[in-house]
Amino acid sequence: MDLLTYEWRRARSIRTTWITSLFVILSVVGFSYLISIAGTDADGNPVKVPAAEVVSQSVLGNPIVMVLVASLGAMAFGHEYRYGTIRLTLTAFPRRTGVFFAKLLTTLFIPLLVLAVAVAASYGLLVALGSTDTAALGDPAITWPDALWQMPVFVLTYAVLAFCLTLITRNHPLGIIGPLLLSLVETALIAILGGRVEWLPQVLPLWSMQTWFSGEDVALSVGVWGAWMVALLVLGFVLLRRRDA
Repeated sequence: MDLLTYEWRRARSIRTTWITSLFVILSVVGFSYLISIAGTDADGNPVKVPAAEVVSQSVLGNPIVMVLVASLGAMAFGHEYRYGTIRLTLTAFPRRTGVFFAKLLTTLFIPLLVLAVAVAASYGLLVALGSTDTAALGDPAITWPDALWQMPVFVLTYAVLAFCLTLITRNHPLGIIGPLLLSLVETALIAILGGRVEWLPQVLPLWSMQTWFSGEDVALSVGVWGAWMVALLVLGFVLLRRRDA
């Protein structure tokens, strides 16, 4: 509890946490507004887009959210290595296992809290605009039950990737851009080799997440996604335990 209190206080005391969180919220709200006014029918007439579809697209299809959430995930260890305070932290709390899990729990909690605020603010905006009619486009592309689990998985995936990459490389900027680079590399590999190596998309973490969301090969997709997340966390944990501060 002392470690969790320390990490929570540290995260709240960093101005970047508040600024990044605010921009995540503004980004989701802004995209929700743009998507809600961009919906048109076959004749080009404006239509109301279902709220679940608008909000989910504003998170899952928003590259700004991807980068900013990665920034939140990278902060736990990134600021420690950037400003050289990791030695002070490990001196105050010598048990590195506790430090790892306290930072991980904080990293999981903050993006989820920010996501909850962003979704609530976006939905409030849609209510004000009258864009909550779920029957406006017939069968919606996504419903609230699906959106409410896919968005947290998406956010936590990029936060954990950034958390692990920062811990493994001890490089804050690389932890922030690493998940985005991974996404671009996966897209390039699939475009170049996907036709020849049919199994390639099935072993990539972010592509597996998208396949999971689409409902295809769910068991395999969840297994691959989970294996990558666990492997990176274990690697980061082992390196933290074995390396000098």
